[in-house]
Amino acid sequence: MNYKIGKSSKANPDAAVTEATSQLKKPQLLLFFSGVDDFTAYAREIKTRFPDAISMGATTFAAFCKDGAYKDSLLVIGFEDGIVCEAGLLKDADKYPLKYVEHVEKAAARFNKPQNTICLEFSSALISCEELVLSTLNAVLSKKKIPVFGGSSGDRGRAEKTIIALNGQVYQDACVFVMIENLGGMIRLYRENIYKPTRHYFKSTKVDVRKRIVYEYDHKPAASVMAAALGVKVSELPKYLDSYPLGRIIGNEMFIVANNQVVNGSGMEYHARIYNNSQMVLLEPDDYQTVLQKTLDKARQECSRPSLTLMVNCLARSILFESNGELNQFATTVGNALGNYVGFAGYGEQLNQQHFNQTMVLAVFE
Repeated sequence: MNYKIGKSSKANPDAAVTEATSQLKKPQLLLFFSGVDDFTAYAREIKTRFPDAISMGATTFAAFCKDGAYKDSLLVIGFEDGIVCEAGLLKDADKYPLKYVEHVEKAAARFNKPQNTICLEFSSALISCEELVLSTLNAVLSKKKIPVFGGSSGDRGRAEKTIIALNGQVYQDACVFVMIENLGGMIRLYRENIYKPTRHYFKSTKVDVRKRIVYEYDHKPAASVMAAALGVKVSELPKYLDSYPLGRIIGNEMFIVANNQVVNGSGMEYHARIYNNSQMVLLEPDDYQTVLQKTLDKARQECSRPSLTLMVNCLARSILFESNGELNQFATTVGNALGNYVGFAGYGEQLNQQHFNQTMVLAVFE
C-alpha cells in the first residue's frame, strides 16, 4: 500500500493544503480532518487540486497520527495505490436516508472480498441520524458481509456545529462513505471500552426511541434510578453524567451509551438510542492506560505487520485524556504500537450495526 500522510498548522487554507499534500502525486483517495473554521475551504481546495481523486473528510476535536494529537490543524492521508475504492452519499440522514440506498448498492457492486473490505463512513453529528444511516448502509452491506466502520463528525466539544465533506461539497445533514478494499491483505476491526460495569443493572421500560429519551427504568423515573445507583440527588446528576455512562447489553457484548441530560427532572436523554426492554448497566471508569495497552497488544499479535490503521476516538475520551494532560501521549502510544495511522474525534462511533459513544474503534490494514 502506497500512501502519504501530511499535516499543516498554517493559518491560510491554501497554504495549509499545499503543505499537507506536498508529497502526493496522483492519489486515488484522500481523507482529511480539521477543525470547523477552515474545513469548507480545505474541502474545496483539496478537490480543486486533485479533481480525479475521491476526497472525503470530517471536522474533529483533534486529528491524530503517530506524531501526536493536533488541534486547529489539517491532517490529510492520500492513497496512491494498494486499494480499490468507491464513494457515495446519503442525504437527509436524519429523515429518510433509505431514499438514497441505491448509492450504496452502486458503490458496493464491485466489492466481493469482505475480509479485505470496509465501508468507511462519516456521519453528521448533533442530528441523531446515526441509527438511520446504519440501517440504510447495512440493508445492502450485511448481505455482502462487508463491515461498516466510522464515526460522527466533531467540533471543539461545545456541540455547536460539525461538517462532513465528499468531493468538495460540504454537508451538515448527511453521511459520506467510501468502500475500501485492501489489496495487501485483511482489514481487522477492534473496539475498546475504557469503562467497566458496576453492580447496578436495569431494564428500560418506557422510552422515546427516536428522541433517545428513557423515561423509566424498571417502571421508575429514569433520573431517580440513575441518582439512586450513584448515591446522589437527581439535582446533582449533571456533574456525574460524563464519567458514568451506561452500557447497553446485547448478548455477550456491551455498547456504551453516553448521557446527554436530565429531561424535566425525571427522564434521561442520551447520545445513542436505547430501545424498550433494553438491558442496561451503569458503568464507571476503568484504568484506561491498561485497557489501551491490552487493545494495542491484541491488534499487534493478530496483525504483526500493519501497513496502516484508521482510528475513531470519541470526543469525550479525547477531552478526558486532554484534561489529564495525556492526549498527545495517547496519540504517540497508538503510533508506537501500530505504526502509521490517522484518526479523528467526534460525537459517536459506528461499527457494523451499532452506534455507540465514549469508545475507540480501529481498522488495522495488513
